[in-house]
Formats: sequence, structure tokens, C-alpha cells
Amino acid sequence: MSDTPFEAPRDPEQIHEILPAPPEPPGYLWHPMERPVPQLELAPPPPAPPKLIPNIGHVVVFLLLLIPSFVAGFLITFFALMVIVHPRNAGALAPLILKNVAYAVTMQDVWYILQWALAALVFSLWWHRSFFKGIHWNFSTALRRFLLLAGLGALTGLAITLAGNFLPMPKDPEILKDLTTSRAGAWALLAFGVTLAPLTEELAFRGFLLPSLVNIFRWLERKTIIGRDTVSLIGIPISIVLTSIPFALMHSPQVSGSWGPVLLIGCVSVILCIVRLATDSVAAGVVVHACYNLTLFSGLLYQTDWFRHLDKLKM
Repeated sequence: MSDTPFEAPRDPEQIHEILPAPPEPPGYLWHPMERPVPQLELAPPPPAPPKLIPNIGHVVVFLLLLIPSFVAGFLITFFALMVIVHPRNAGALAPLILKNVAYAVTMQDVWYILQWALAALVFSLWWHRSFFKGIHWNFSTALRRFLLLAGLGALTGLAITLAGNFLPMPKDPEILKDLTTSRAGAWALLAFGVTLAPLTEELAFRGFLLPSLVNIFRWLERKTIIGRDTVSLIGIPISIVLTSIPFALMHSPQVSGSWGPVLLIGCVSVILCIVRLATDSVAAGVVVHACYNLTLFSGLLYQTDWFRHLDKLKM
């Protein structure tokens, strides 16, 4: 055994002469030997803000859909009555549909059902989401608060009836003329007034028009043109007023254009708009609207002994 101390080679190349090189990994000719430099992970971009649905363009399309649904509703009602009721007098049936209250309400029922079907088809395809989700139907909210909403509708009906005593009211409004035509027509109007009428009116005014107007101000907020407080304090009140004006004017022919009941109907619309915004539910507004109409009809039912004495409505 040598007493000479071991000295490590100073030349790095001599190390390879002493220590064998590690075996090369398989495929080293095809892949780089250097370890890949880890890439910095960038933070994911913030999610895009939700689409503002509905908007004014959607309102225009909804209104345009009223034309084919009305035409189809009239034709379906015409041919159904021609087959069932007037098979030998089709020529006189067309004007009769517009004059006979029961026939007119039947035609409007078909019209509104077709409008719902067309709107659900068109907008669910356009929005790539459920139609009821797009209009914020939220039936569960209406169901959970049904008694409160129904009570609000009844209270609104009583308040409007009481307020009518202090405003100029028409002596013979068109709605009463329709009611006094026949008992069947009166019942048809009542059924329509608490079902399809509030359903479709809330869809049009609180499902489409009101949120589309509010979304104009929300779009301006996203563009930093206005602030959030401006949307709340100015945008929403303006949207409520602009929704209530056409709602009241639409009912103007029923009250012979008298400004007193038109003003009261506008006030009802303001309440319905507040319910829609507070609950985020069109269905909640439907409950209030239907119970409001039912309260008004209940007074007429009591006054005429369940529509047995319609002559009592004539002044």
C-alpha cells in the first residue's frame, strides 16, 4: 500500500478519465438534454361581464313577433269557429270575431299563446340560454313569496278602487260595455284578465321593456360614462316611468281615454316595476298583476251577483 497521499486532479477533464460518464437517457439524440426552463404562469384574464339581456333590439324583435302571432291567432280562431259554430256563414264570421266578446277573447288567448311560443323559440336560440332564464322568470321566488305578492295585488286593487272616487272617471267605459254584452263574455273576460293578460303584459313590459331600458344605463356604467349611483338614482326611475307610460296608454281605450283611470293604471305599473326589480322575478309581477285584476273583478262579481245581473253595471 502506497503512502503517497491521493491528490484530486486539478484539470476538470481529468475527472472524466477517473469517473465513468453516466449513461445517456434513451432518445437523447431526439430530445434536448437541457431541462426546459419553467414558464411563468400568467394570471388568468378576468371573466367577461355578463351580457346585458334583454336590450332594445330584443324589444323590437319581440314587438315584430306580435304581427305573425296575431295573424296566426286570428286565422286559427276563424277556422275553428267556422267548423264548430258557423259552418254555413263564414262570410259574417270575421267581423263577428271582433264584435263578439267571447270570440274576441278566444282569439286573443290564441294570439298570446302563440306569442309566448314564438318568443320562447326565437330568444332561446338567440341568447343560447333558457328563455325563462333570459327574462328572469324566477318562478321559485314567486312561489316562495306567493301570499305576500297576492296580498300586495289585492291591496293595490283596493287602493286603486278607492282612489278612483277622487278622480274623474268615465260614466260608460268600454270595458263595462264588453262586460255587459253577455254573461259568457263577462266570464271570458274575467278568465282572460287573471291568466293570459297579466302573463303576457308582464312579459312584454317587465320582462323585456323595463330591463332593456335599465340595461342602457348599465351599459353606460360599463363604459365609465356614468357611475353606479347615477344608474340607481336616475336610470332606474327613468326606466320605470318610460315603461309605465306605454303600459297606461295601452289600457286607455278600455277606459274611454279618461285621464283619471289612465293615471291610476300608470301608478299600478310603477308598483309592478318595483316588484320586478326588487324580486328579480317576472313571475312575481304576474302574481301581483293577476291578484290586482281579480280584486277589481271581484267587486263586479259582487255587484252583479256573479254576472247574473249585468244590467246593474249600466249607468
